[in-house]
Amino acid sequence: MKGREKEIERRGRELEKKAREQADQVALEEQKANLSRELSTLRHTHNKLAHTYRELLERRKDSERDSPLKEQKTIDIAVKSDPDHFVSDIISSTPELAQFHGCVDATPVRPDTEEPLRDELEASLEDEMREEKEEEKEHKVEEGNTHEKVEEEEVEEDSMEWELRNTDSVFSELSELSRDYVESVDRGASVRSADQFEEILSHHEELKVTELVEVARKTLISRVVELTDDRSALKLEVTSLQETVSRLEGRMKEKEEETKLRKELERCQSEDPDASLLTSTRHFSRSEMARVVMEKNQYKQRLFELQEAVRRSQTIATKEERLTEDKRSSVWRSPRVRRRELYREIRSHIWETLGKQQMHGWSTPLANTQPVPESKDVPVLVQLRLLDQRDSTAKLNCAVAVAPEISGEATCSVWVVSGPASCSDITVIDPARSNTVLDQFSLPPTAPALCICAVPPIDTAGTVWIGTQEGILVHSASAGRRRCLQSVSLSEGVHSLCSQGQVVAGLADGTLAFFSHSSGWNLQSHSVMPLGSNPLQPIRCCLAKDGRLWVGYWNRVHVVDIDSKKVEQTFSVSERNEQQVRFLCAGGCGVWTSCRLDPILRLFDWSTGRPLQEVDFTALVTKTLLTLSPLQISSLTVISGRLWVGTGGGAIFSIPLSISEAVSIPYCSIASAQLCYHGHRQAVRFIIAAPCLMTSPGSNTVTTSQLILSGGEGYINFRIDDASDESVELSQATPQRSERSHMIIWQNPTPAVPSPAL
Repeated sequence: MKGREKEIERRGRELEKKAREQADQVALEEQKANLSRELSTLRHTHNKLAHTYRELLERRKDSERDSPLKEQKTIDIAVKSDPDHFVSDIISSTPELAQFHGCVDATPVRPDTEEPLRDELEASLEDEMREEKEEEKEHKVEEGNTHEKVEEEEVEEDSMEWELRNTDSVFSELSELSRDYVESVDRGASVRSADQFEEILSHHEELKVTELVEVARKTLISRVVELTDDRSALKLEVTSLQETVSRLEGRMKEKEEETKLRKELERCQSEDPDASLLTSTRHFSRSEMARVVMEKNQYKQRLFELQEAVRRSQTIATKEERLTEDKRSSVWRSPRVRRRELYREIRSHIWETLGKQQMHGWSTPLANTQPVPESKDVPVLVQLRLLDQRDSTAKLNCAVAVAPEISGEATCSVWVVSGPASCSDITVIDPARSNTVLDQFSLPPTAPALCICAVPPIDTAGTVWIGTQEGILVHSASAGRRRCLQSVSLSEGVHSLCSQGQVVAGLADGTLAFFSHSSGWNLQSHSVMPLGSNPLQPIRCCLAKDGRLWVGYWNRVHVVDIDSKKVEQTFSVSERNEQQVRFLCAGGCGVWTSCRLDPILRLFDWSTGRPLQEVDFTALVTKTLLTLSPLQISSLTVISGRLWVGTGGGAIFSIPLSISEAVSIPYCSIASAQLCYHGHRQAVRFIIAAPCLMTSPGSNTVTTSQLILSGGEGYINFRIDDASDESVELSQATPQRSERSHMIIWQNPTPAVPSPAL
């Protein structure tokens, strides 16, 4: 590992070095652009200078042709007016004389050398003027016969001026010339001077620089190409290194998780007889590791629920300034005392808000708190049943009703799953007979139960399928319930089961497993259909109807054709991506859904998946139960034209649905909701329906009725104070009777006749 880290550091330094080279390349590209701009500027300047040079040549020819006499007269006037200034102007305007004059001025002149230098200068100037005069005469001869008269006049004037010239010295001669003439000569001398030659030389140097720039440009282009190739190679190398780092980080996380699991297993197995064996010599089974993971997930889910409860409680507490000194001091009391005080406050609030009216243990509809006659379609409370469990601290998990047509018996039975996270117990009861336990047995300790489903008979008797952390167990629905008929081990735990011709299991990795029946159930031969992508989540709810399967995964519902095993449609239930669909229940042509830790119920059309209605339970629960927390939907089902909702605080609501043979969409109104005054002290774990045969009192008439059962931890009447809590030792470890697992059973007053709409 350390070697790999050093290698990664070395590669990182190399990448930094190459990045700096890439930056140098960018700087070279900028320098190249600047040089290109300068080159274009030089070319433009060169063209302009060449054009100017051609114009100057033309002007010189014109000036030599038209104004030689005028220049001579101008010189005469300048010499006569200011001889000394004229000579100094001539010397300064002529580069050769200026250079020579500068050298003479800069060098100390001795008396014996001053006169020869002056004679030499005067002689050179006189020769130059004579040559100029001869050129002018030759030019005038070539003018032709048309200008003879003008030439004669000019010759005469020239001769007169020549006679007037002082030939004793150049200085005296120049001093007698006019100023205009000297200035014209100065301009001509400037044109014919060495300035043009120097300018041409400068152009030549610029052309050389241009050639060098072109060479540099080509060199830069080749260098840019090389650096571009290097950059592409470096990008590929960086991508490869990043993938390697990600892979290594993933492996490190896996190793850390494995280390944590091993430590947890060592701690758990230290209580076993085999704990004396060395950990290195023992091989942990997949079931042991799966049990630890399941326990961790359950603790994590409970933590989320508690955090949500705390958040909602704090939010409501800030809005309501109703805390007294007694409530502030209650913080230091035990949880039981605080909860008892909370229930007392809820009871007082219910009496104040809902009044004394009640209908078979239910509140009046929230939209009408005035006395109303008892409704004939309100379920009637028939039994409060303490679940007889081997372990009084065991928690309810799930339950399923096994109808007589499935079990082949005359009465309906209910299978209840309970127990801690490490193991599960099955209790089979008859809901129509109180305190009657038909059977009770434990599942293998390596396979804690997660869900349960009753499968109708196809060729043989009906069966009960139990989804566990290891796979699936199949038990008989009637005689010999304890014996496991078949079992199959799956790669992931089974979190949901549903049946319609085939049995579909929702696994913990977002995968569906299909089990078909062909001359018997062959659990080893099944097909798998993955739904999810990372991060994976268990599939906790499935709904099968009319050959289609609705599957809740994350915040979406996938509609699957059971026969072809293809997804027909997918739509979102909630806008929050982190939400998880937990409940799906059908009624008529609609499906009611609920997400985890979300108080909103949503209705969708079964055929199209179109959203039809949303119902927010926040205001309802706050109005009736104040701060009873956590505010979430813990169970949901449609039974006998009513939508039954169990909350995380143990309260049970039922809402009549506007569904009939004419109207098949199960709309509901929150104003018609009713609160059941009988509830649980913790979350409502399940609400199921169980058809059964009931004997009318006073006669032997047997009718088919429907029982509704809810299960949860503890029992409470929200209208009556529980005085038994006052005499209980608060430090008692064993749960009280009112805190143990209870089932609340109602009877539907109307006969259990199946409705075509349902």
